[in-house]
Amino acid sequence: MSDAAGVEEGEGTLAESLVIVGQELRRRNGSAVAMDVLYLFTTAFLATLAIRGFWPAVIAALPLATFLYFAWHSSRPFFVTNLVVIAATAAATEAGLMPL
Repeated sequence: MSDAAGVEEGEGTLAESLVIVGQELRRRNGSAVAMDVLYLFTTAFLATLAIRGFWPAVIAALPLATFLYFAWHSSRPFFVTNLVVIAATAAATEAGLMPL
């Protein structure tokens, strides 16, 4: 296999993943999407709380771990989305863009 073939296969896998995610979103109704958005908002809130100090981190640890556990068992794209939300929220909070 050449490097070019490996890149093409990787792009095909990514494209297939995106198609699957698109199909999953199309099958879902508005209420399910709204619940996912609220779920991500709560995850972002807990991430913001977790980086505020020791006791806020202790308070946020169990709910955040529970949310990540649920996301892990829900689907891989949902889990990755939660990790991205946590990273983006932590970066925005540290930059002073999202005060609590």
